[in-house]
Amino acid sequence: MTTALTWLVRMGTALLLAAPALSPGAASALATAPAPLQPLSLTGLDLRAGSDPYTVPLAAEYEQVGIGGALSGTDRVALPGDEDPGCAARAAYLPRVPVRSWFCWNTGAQGDKEDLPHSPWVPQGLATSGEAQLDGTPIGSDHRALITSWVWLNSPDPDNPDYRTNSVNLSVVDLDDRRYRNVLPVWVDSQGKLRRVYGHGGGLAWYGPYLFMTSSTNWNGYSGPDSTYNTIRVFDTRKIYRKRDGSGGDYKYVIPEVRHYITPIRLDYVSLDRHSSGGASLIAGTYKASSGSAGSPAGTKLVRYRFQPAPDGDYRLVNAPVQAWVSTVPADPANAISDVQGVQSDGDLLYLNMAAGSHPGPDPRRRFATVNVAATPRTISAHTSWAYRPEDLSQWYATGELWGLTEGEEERVVFSVAVADVDPS
Repeated sequence: MTTALTWLVRMGTALLLAAPALSPGAASALATAPAPLQPLSLTGLDLRAGSDPYTVPLAAEYEQVGIGGALSGTDRVALPGDEDPGCAARAAYLPRVPVRSWFCWNTGAQGDKEDLPHSPWVPQGLATSGEAQLDGTPIGSDHRALITSWVWLNSPDPDNPDYRTNSVNLSVVDLDDRRYRNVLPVWVDSQGKLRRVYGHGGGLAWYGPYLFMTSSTNWNGYSGPDSTYNTIRVFDTRKIYRKRDGSGGDYKYVIPEVRHYITPIRLDYVSLDRHSSGGASLIAGTYKASSGSAGSPAGTKLVRYRFQPAPDGDYRLVNAPVQAWVSTVPADPANAISDVQGVQSDGDLLYLNMAAGSHPGPDPRRRFATVNVAATPRTISAHTSWAYRPEDLSQWYATGELWGLTEGEEERVVFSVAVADVDPS
């Protein structure tokens, strides 16, 4: 294994520490093959607008601070880079293609491999201000930002599950000073009372001020707006609220749901594509395991929904999908599209990172593939040099970067790579 010198990467005023570039080489050297992906009928895949929730908490208790308020304050948590020995040791979980910038979650957010029941929060979705706005800063702040969703898993007592099980929290990271705070996604009932949002939160996308999150029907037995349906839930980053008296625990900073779409299938991840034909769109997909009693390397579904004609950054989606695909059994098992944890679409190119499953490669937990859906036939270029146990993806358009993160306990890193280093075209 060849390791290059580490270097400092400046993002605005931020210093994010770049990781060692590792062999094997960039994805441009990879061979392409026919992709095990075919068009899926659009019939039955329409979205349905859900009931509008109440969106404003009690003014006597909360003040509106927006994304700028969430990104400021001395009470935020610092995030280590490779100047920290504990973080430096986690470089092993980064992609083996050149990494531009990276950091680790703090010790309290890393989890504990030896005590999973008491390491409940697991990172899932990822969105960046580099997708939300072309200048790279969110509406309401001049600091570059990143948002990660976390799901509460590993309840200590299976017979008496914690009330937070399968609920979601958000970490709002300032990339200019590498600090973050948690903001709780909530819905507001008719009395103005705040209640948690459940449903795993496996994927995030950010468009203008609006944050989109995939949500399942698993609400831990609690009711909520259309909680018996799979949904894409929408939040407005301008409408982040802070408890006036500084108390509140998880509810100190909240972001109420402002809209949701009922989806006909469970969508486990989502991303924003600014380069899709006909205008900006969301692309989302399903998690289909390749191992286990019901496992198969085929059956992963990907669906694209376009935004309505409107000013850039509107949340309204066209209900009817414009494209959809389903994975098939590959000729070469190494090219399987299965166990997908995140997808980023850039026009006709799909970037997918995947978990282990039944993949035959030497590093099955580092799977990554680029699929060209416009080629005839559709092509795939796959490798196992990605991050270890990856999750969601986000494209930072102005800098040509792909951002990702990992979920394993004590192995949690957030990183960016150049799209050119994963795009074989």
